[in-house]
Amino acid sequence: MPDEIDRDQEFNEQCLEAMIEQNRFRPAATPSLYYCRLCGSPIPDKRRQALPGVTTCTECQSRLERHPR
Repeated sequence: MPDEIDRDQEFNEQCLEAMIEQNRFRPAATPSLYYCRLCGSPIPDKRRQALPGVTTCTECQSRLERHPR
């Protein structure tokens, strides 16, 4: 039988998931760049529309995710 701590933890997880989902597709405060800030390559329109506020091309973003600074 779950105790009060388990119920509170589950409630907190549900609230966190709801907040993440609400903010996931919210337009960014800054507009998407047309060119990657790291390599200068053009950022495709589909990527710019799918990720508001994007600043890197997919190749540079992949490198950043593999090797965070």
